[in-house]
Amino acid sequence: MINDHDFRQFHYNVLGVKSQVVGDLILCGDAIITSHIEGRIEMRETGKLILERGSFVKGSIKAIDLEIFGTVEGDIECSGLVSIRASAHVSGSIKSGRLVIYPGAVVEMTANSQEI
Repeated sequence: MINDHDFRQFHYNVLGVKSQVVGDLILCGDAIITSHIEGRIEMRETGKLILERGSFVKGSIKAIDLEIFGTVEGDIECSGLVSIRASAHVSGSIKSGRLVIYPGAVVEMTANSQEI
């Protein structure tokens, strides 16, 4: 069981399926998003961003590592790995250190895999 001290040091973000954000979202630590977001997402410090099935992001994303199962309409910039899973729909430009597109994913993009 997690104690109070450990909980205060916990860097984890979860936005559920019925949540909606309009505007910029700045997160620290790992994040799982299943909601609708219209605006920029920026991950500060370390942490992986996971966009689950049913998530929808319209806007730019800046992160270290990104895993997409949902829909993204906008530009992506990641210094690490971008994984676009079979259930994903992605349109926009992608700049990443590494890029993996799984069979079945729908992708309309310009891509640049380089060290950022």
